[in-house]
Amino acid sequence: MAARSLRISALVVAAAACGHHEAPPEPPAADVIPRISMPIAIDGELNEPPWNQRSYRAVLAGDDGKQARPYSELRLLHDGASLYVGLYAADEDIKTSDRWTVTVGPRVVHVDAAGHADAPDVRAGVDRDGTLDDPHDYDEEWVIELAVPLASLPAPPLALAAERCDTPKDGRVRCGRWHAQLGLE
Repeated sequence: MAARSLRISALVVAAAACGHHEAPPEPPAADVIPRISMPIAIDGELNEPPWNQRSYRAVLAGDDGKQARPYSELRLLHDGASLYVGLYAADEDIKTSDRWTVTVGPRVVHVDAAGHADAPDVRAGVDRDGTLDDPHDYDEEWVIELAVPLASLPAPPLALAAERCDTPKDGRVRCGRWHAQLGLE
């Protein structure tokens, strides 16, 4: 019986060795922006694997310290040349005037729901599930991707902040904010 258990154990070890797969990358430390090696399409989709597997993620909070409503989320990655910022905004009535404010050190970038960033060296892409400036329908969300040149930013650690205010159909303005100081992986 012991010889049979030994053979089964040896087979299990051999099978594991033959089926060796690379382990997924270790998650980055909580206070760093993960470095990636694959290209990111600046299209507002957030569909490249690093956005869901490796990005630094934060949910904006309201003035009461609780999760902001409507829901707003920030994601961060970098590739050594660009800081990639993913911005998700739940929104039942998307307006052209809706915008995010992203601050990195002394640098402030505003980007609106049409996908226009106010900085000429920042690339921006947008994806919307809804219509701009049509209060008669119910929209769902809009997503922004930004590529900010790292050369235009101060040396890490980076003081980062994000803010978004929204006016849902009830007419009450609601804002969410987030800030942190992060290094680069």
